[in-house]
Amino acid sequence: MGEIVHVVIGILIALQINNWNEERTIKINLDNALKALKTDLVQDSLLITNHLPDVNYQYQLNESLRERIARPKATIDTLLEITRNEFNPNWNNPIFYNTNAYKSLNDTGLMDVMNDSLKTHIKDYYNGKFYREGMVESITKDYREKLAQYVDTYTFGSTTLHDQGKLIDSLVWENIDLAHLAASFQGISNFKRILFRLTKDEMEYSLNNANGLIQHIDQNLDTND
Repeated sequence: MGEIVHVVIGILIALQINNWNEERTIKINLDNALKALKTDLVQDSLLITNHLPDVNYQYQLNESLRERIARPKATIDTLLEITRNEFNPNWNNPIFYNTNAYKSLNDTGLMDVMNDSLKTHIKDYYNGKFYREGMVESITKDYREKLAQYVDTYTFGSTTLHDQGKLIDSLVWENIDLAHLAASFQGISNFKRILFRLTKDEMEYSLNNANGLIQHIDQNLDTND
């Protein structure tokens, strides 16, 4: 009888040790995953910080051109000066964010073993981010279609990628349809306004909300130590 009791006790101790080892392994894996997520958030914040000023500049520039066209004293010469020499319909290349750590949390099931508060915070942040990215991607597709129509008809201010030269520029603008030009500029500059507003919103959302999520992750890591 005593031997049986010893065996049972030994089995229970072994199971307890095994459970403890599994819990410790999960904790280590979760801590590493959260540290990787924090690194992604920090790197993304740096990318946004570097790109956001140019997005704001391009947005304000587009707004200033639209405002000048809308003035009561605006003339055909105003329209021609802006569309021919100042307006640049190009857009900023999208930021490729670091989402591997977030995907890994979901794929490995580690998302489900963290506390509910942090899990909700992470999911809410990325759901909001992905929704805004989807909006930017959708309007970018529409904008590209509008842009293709515009550049098939008009040249625009010289850039490092677009230097058409005086001959092409003069031939394009020699006998243009002013009504078509006005409608085209109004349409494409409005699409650019929407695109840059959505881009600004996504970047500002990601930057501002990343700070709070990073702090939450740090609190969770400190609690686990």
